[in-house]
Amino acid sequence: MPPIVLKTLPICSDLNVEIAQSTLPNKNNSDLLVTFLMKQDSARVIFTEKETMVQLLSEIKVLKAVAVEKNEKRPIRANSLPIDDENPTSALRYVLPLQRAETIAKINLKRTRTVNVARERKIKLEDAKKHWINNQLMNREDEFVKWQKTSAFIGTWNVHGSSPNANLKVWLQDTLKADDGTTIDPDFYIIGLQEMETSTEAYVRYDPAKENAWVKTVIESLKGSGQDYYKVDSKQLVTMLLIVIAKKIHKPFVSEVTSTYAGVGLMNMMGNKGGIAVRLRFHDSYLCFITSHLAAFTEKVEKRNQDFTELTKRLSFPHRTDPLTEYVFYSWNNGGDEGVSFMENHNVIRNWASEASIFHNDFLVWCGDLNYRVNLNEAIIKNWVRQGKLDLLLEYDQLNIERNAGRTFPMFDEGDIRFAPTYKYDAGTNRYDTSEKRRAPSWTDRILWKKDRLDSKKQSLSLKSYSNCMDMMMSDHKPVRALMELSVRKIDSRLQNETREKLVQQLKDHQDDQPRGDLSSSFVDFEKVQFMEYKEKLILLENTGQVLTVFKFMPKGENDTILPPWLQVSPLSGVLAPGEKVVIRFEITIDPTISAPLNRGEQTLSDILILRLENCKDFFISVDGDYVKTCFGVPLEQLSEMPVPISEAAARNLEMSSQYSGSPPSSPVPPLNQINLPKQLWKVMNFLWNSNMFCIESLFLEHGDLIVSTYIKKCLDNQEQFDTNILLGGQPSANYENSDADSEITLISEDDKSRKEAISANSMIDVLVAFLECLPDPVVPTNMYERALEAAESYEAMNYLKDSLPPFHRNVLLYIGMFLRQAIDRSPASCKKDREAKIIETFTVLLRPPIDFKERNPVVAKEKREKFISQLLKSLRT
Repeated sequence: MPPIVLKTLPICSDLNVEIAQSTLPNKNNSDLLVTFLMKQDSARVIFTEKETMVQLLSEIKVLKAVAVEKNEKRPIRANSLPIDDENPTSALRYVLPLQRAETIAKINLKRTRTVNVARERKIKLEDAKKHWINNQLMNREDEFVKWQKTSAFIGTWNVHGSSPNANLKVWLQDTLKADDGTTIDPDFYIIGLQEMETSTEAYVRYDPAKENAWVKTVIESLKGSGQDYYKVDSKQLVTMLLIVIAKKIHKPFVSEVTSTYAGVGLMNMMGNKGGIAVRLRFHDSYLCFITSHLAAFTEKVEKRNQDFTELTKRLSFPHRTDPLTEYVFYSWNNGGDEGVSFMENHNVIRNWASEASIFHNDFLVWCGDLNYRVNLNEAIIKNWVRQGKLDLLLEYDQLNIERNAGRTFPMFDEGDIRFAPTYKYDAGTNRYDTSEKRRAPSWTDRILWKKDRLDSKKQSLSLKSYSNCMDMMMSDHKPVRALMELSVRKIDSRLQNETREKLVQQLKDHQDDQPRGDLSSSFVDFEKVQFMEYKEKLILLENTGQVLTVFKFMPKGENDTILPPWLQVSPLSGVLAPGEKVVIRFEITIDPTISAPLNRGEQTLSDILILRLENCKDFFISVDGDYVKTCFGVPLEQLSEMPVPISEAAARNLEMSSQYSGSPPSSPVPPLNQINLPKQLWKVMNFLWNSNMFCIESLFLEHGDLIVSTYIKKCLDNQEQFDTNILLGGQPSANYENSDADSEITLISEDDKSRKEAISANSMIDVLVAFLECLPDPVVPTNMYERALEAAESYEAMNYLKDSLPPFHRNVLLYIGMFLRQAIDRSPASCKKDREAKIIETFTVLLRPPIDFKERNPVVAKEKREKFISQLLKSLRT
């Protein structure tokens, strides 16, 4: 029997391998379990033969060494938040069948509504031929295109009213080395300047003197006094200036140079803040460069984000169609460009046949004083800079925070920052601001570039170096520069015509002009679908006719809905030539944002999709799946309640919190020391809530085993009792309902038993944390998030908050809190501090901000959530 591929995992530099003895029931004790880990993805393989494992791991070691040498890390999709391996609070990967690195990131994005969704293009039948030919030309570019490597120096500097001088050579000539030590001889220089003037006259009267002086000095500061260079264009907006310079040998190949600007300052119009853009064609590629000066002051984050959006909407250029590059321009409008989709999602409606946005370019580089600050006070920033803790500081950088949240520059990339903050210095020195204002140092001056499309076959731009220049002291800012290499398109018109003629010949009209198609299957069955499990199915659509045909999925009913929320399909539309085939991918993942109605039985995984071939029949595709209901992803109030006995201390805490409200308690203190809790929660915590478990030194400090966690989750979902033997990695006990009657209890040594007890206990902790992570609304409801952070400030405020919680949420919060309090108090002395710190960090899953909440400082917000957990634990007495 040929091997079946169950899962693929790329071998990259961040791949880790863990080896352990298999704890899977009914497996030989000598079997070895190998876990391959990378980001949030993993794969596990059980080897029955040690030689086979050693041979495989040896091959992987060689391949990983190659990946390390090339620094190849697993790519993350453009609309995904980066997931760090150092994020120990998420237990999902240790409990649920996650199969994609971006699963958790996508959930976070959906919970904050920051996903930039590309709009599906509606292809008309009369445009189908043009659409298909242009797409084919893009896919077959290498048949008629030669790619020329072109280097560019991108510089930005807030000059604070300084006049240019010969010292510019230090910046423009002396920093021309790539990170690997090679010398770069730039084909283009792009210089963005801000605050050329500081006098108020600049706002009411245009004077080109400063612009001319800067352009002249910049060119004269280049190699050979600039004799080999010429000014392509320069544009001034009040105190901003953008200069584009190229080598004279390139002049015959530079064309279609246009520039524009937009002010976003006072009244969102004045040019004290704004942006300038220059667009040009070099050979057959379009290059666009922008410099901008955005809103100042630390607290103006939202205004800076708005400035970015406003500039993307208002900076546009005239465009004339060229048959040679028409196919490229068409590709920017086919629905796959993240930048064009961003504008359309912000209600920008333009005639792209005669206009070009900043995103209608092969290369888009944005530089300037973006004014994003560091969310820390001046003393801490300066201290960390002295200590070289730049990576730690960058966690508080506003631009990184806003980009990661998808609120600004979502389609841009930036190089790694390995230089000190570029603002604010005492002019003429390398000393940070010592004036009365004492501005906090920040990386206000940045250079970013638009990322390649997800379907791009080659990397079009590569960053060679990104740094500042500390030797320039004329201003209170330090200049920044990036060295880049661009792959520029040079089209051979004769070869392009040959390729085009071949494509046209392929579409030559036939007597039989009736479109026909064939679908490999009209049924998509995902079979059993687990919560958070990724599955995909493929079907093949073939054009069996003799003419071009358009296919598209059609909406059903009046609400224009094509797909149910649990299903993703790609592509939703397209064009097929005669004999051409397309693979249609159906993907499903039931995550906490959509799981509740499925768990309640109000919805099922069943739908009929309509796939239409223009001027032909409709295909009806039945999509089904058998969703395995689970207690994960179910709102607290909808879980099965059960009265749970509690200790006298817990009852006192319930009563105590109600005394601080100054009004009758929201729910009476339950009689007979009982409270209502979800059954599943009680089962997990009842297993853990005893002295034997609390004495395990690794409790909370290590993760458990995925196989054990899967068994625990199965018991919770099926309301089965835990079998201690299975939890300890042995055979099922004789009275376990799913076991054979003659099975025997496995005898294990004390050391082995202790080790497996620790694995079982930490697997229970993983299940508990994952259960809390997956709640649609957390234990502390999202609408009380800000009140919860305030409650962290005092004992009294915490008790007020506890009493104002919905009764069931209050019961759960206090029950978990009491469990954690005792887990700390009864911890072995050797690990007590570590356990308390880990509990405080991990159980921030008890609260979460509401949807659309704009977290401006995630690191500080995390600290506040930890402070809440700490205060909660202090408020509970044992």
